[in-house]
Amino acid sequence: MVPEILQSLSPALREKVLAACVPLSFGPGKTVIEENSLDQDLYFLQQGQLLVRALSANGVEVAFRVMEAGDCFGEFAAIDGLPRSASVETITQAILVRLPRERFLGLMRSEPDFAMAMAQMITKRARAMSAQLYEMATLKLGDRLRLELRRLALLQGFVSGEALIHPAPTHQALAARLATTRESVSRELSRLAHAGAIVCGRQRIIIKDLARLTAG
Repeated sequence: MVPEILQSLSPALREKVLAACVPLSFGPGKTVIEENSLDQDLYFLQQGQLLVRALSANGVEVAFRVMEAGDCFGEFAAIDGLPRSASVETITQAILVRLPRERFLGLMRSEPDFAMAMAQMITKRARAMSAQLYEMATLKLGDRLRLELRRLALLQGFVSGEALIHPAPTHQALAARLATTRESVSRELSRLAHAGAIVCGRQRIIIKDLARLTAG
């Protein structure tokens, strides 16, 4: 799969970037990069799922992003040369390519279209992070979870009444979307199920009434 960030580039430039990369393959549950490590390369995920996680100041591990095929990561360290700000591990079998930092910086300097694509990707992520921080500062976890379930239902075409999310994200993936722990998400889903707002099954979540889920 062509990484999303490269899709806007000309075929020739896209091929130039990929030709500078080194292919990698990892099985499930393997560490790709470790928080605070000095690895400074950029990575493109071509197949599989990855989990981004970090340790809080009090030692609690928090997952805050699940990456899908087409994503890239590692741009912070590739740009500023500082240690990694988070760990990345595989959820499934994963195929990646790695762009060494020196080649990445060379492309940034010599290829304006590549540099602009990187800037647009970083801006998009900053906007998403700002929205997530706003929700974290103003809403309780239960409210944020209900909003996330509503977003997922809307993405699958449901706008009112009963809605089906299938395949549903794992509790770990939901925790990553909400920057919390898997255990906290499991508790909140159980509360919603006990209240009759949702029904959870294998790889599916049924929302009994989409409007009532986020009312108020």
